[in-house]
Amino acid sequence: MAGIFTYAPAIAALPFVSFVVALLAGKWMPKKGALAGILATAGSLGLSLVVLGTVALTGESYDETLYTFVEAGEPFNLTFGLLLDPLSAAMLTIVSLIAFLVHVFSLGYMNDEGEPGLPRYYAGLGLFSASMLAFVFSDNLLMAFMFFELVGLCSYLLIGHWFREPSPPSAAKKAFLVTRFGDYFFLIGVVGVLTTFGTAKFAGEGGFPAIAETVLNHETSASVAVNTFGFEPATWFAILGLLVLGGVMGKSAQFPFHTWLPDAMEGPTPVSALIHAATMVAAGVYLVARMYGFYALLPTVLGIIAFVGGFTALFAATMGVVKDEIKQVLAYSTISQYGYMMLALGAGGYVAAFFHLTTHAVFKALLFLGAGSVIIAMHHNEDMWDMGGLKDEMRVTYLTFLAGSLALAGIFPFAGFWSKDEVLFETLVHGLGGSPFLLGGYAMGLAAVFLTGFYTIRMVMLTFHGEPRTDTAADPHGVGWNVKFPLSVLGVLAVVAG
Repeated sequence: MAGIFTYAPAIAALPFVSFVVALLAGKWMPKKGALAGILATAGSLGLSLVVLGTVALTGESYDETLYTFVEAGEPFNLTFGLLLDPLSAAMLTIVSLIAFLVHVFSLGYMNDEGEPGLPRYYAGLGLFSASMLAFVFSDNLLMAFMFFELVGLCSYLLIGHWFREPSPPSAAKKAFLVTRFGDYFFLIGVVGVLTTFGTAKFAGEGGFPAIAETVLNHETSASVAVNTFGFEPATWFAILGLLVLGGVMGKSAQFPFHTWLPDAMEGPTPVSALIHAATMVAAGVYLVARMYGFYALLPTVLGIIAFVGGFTALFAATMGVVKDEIKQVLAYSTISQYGYMMLALGAGGYVAAFFHLTTHAVFKALLFLGAGSVIIAMHHNEDMWDMGGLKDEMRVTYLTFLAGSLALAGIFPFAGFWSKDEVLFETLVHGLGGSPFLLGGYAMGLAAVFLTGFYTIRMVMLTFHGEPRTDTAADPHGVGWNVKFPLSVLGVLAVVAG
């Protein structure tokens, strides 16, 4: 069995190789390095599917240390390791699928731009994909933090890809600084975990979640340095959980760290799809899920997570109602939907949260790539009030975008209905157990459902229905197979993935 898993590091290594190839030789290659990225992410997807199938069929997990980069004696060795279980295997599949489709879509979108920096762009996509995949299979918190930061660096480089224009560099700096502010607390949390537990491993009896559970059950506290500041163990563990949560809220754009995400729309649209669906913003939610054995011991912290998530879901939905640019609507939609995931995690709905992360990855990637197709057709005009009547001229884009929109709005039987319904159900059931935090989060999440439906229908009607409101909308630019293929794959998944 281990023989299959020993190839798993290649899931991240292949996109890293494509990064090196595109950076060093992309200017002399066909499609400026795009083909290297497509082949690499296709390989990652294939390996991820094999790992997922193996984990699903056997029910086994695989945890192995790959490299020790600081030997300070047990248990303080600092290592790189591989943790493959149902959570990481499923997430690897999601990330590699979206990364592959984004690479394919970029053939149509970026070449349409006539962009001179294509090798740099494809190199950035490769490094972004590799960083997120390595973050997903990290077996300890310090390794996860390192790749968490590398994901942030890649987002900075890709959001600011068109650095010769005034807005993208400013948006990239804002994203970098806002998320770094949250990551400052995350770093302190990592140091706190290492000094408290002597390890940062996620899994096993020697992992810090298991040690924390042992301490809170008063079986032993000899292995844990808790009383440095005179706190009780439960209080100190809650502080550590909240510190790590700072990084989570920054990356997943939870209130009040949400401000960077709408500005990040200054980057190329395929980058937006990757950031929103499977990498940067998903990283925070995935980290809470990865550490859930620890957070499950901290009911007060979970209540805070749920309430902030519910508020973010409602607040961002109100912003989506009033935006005129199609990518801005989708940006606030992303903030809102990740609020739902945090709400579910805070409510104890671990499975519901990851289920919504999965379906959201599909339909949000679809919506952003569909928006990219519309932007190509509109000669890069993103204002929905200048569109209209596109459904007859862009049939594939319209039908797939409609499927993604119905999934986002939670309409039966599309993918988003099943996961969003499960999130709200779990929150209500646990909230009725006596938690005002959860009931408040549920009320806000329920209100956000109606706003989500409103802004989604408004977006579809303004973009595709009615009469063309400009000459460009009356005679849109055509799109090729490299745009239609990713839309078709994701459109099918938006219908059946639930």
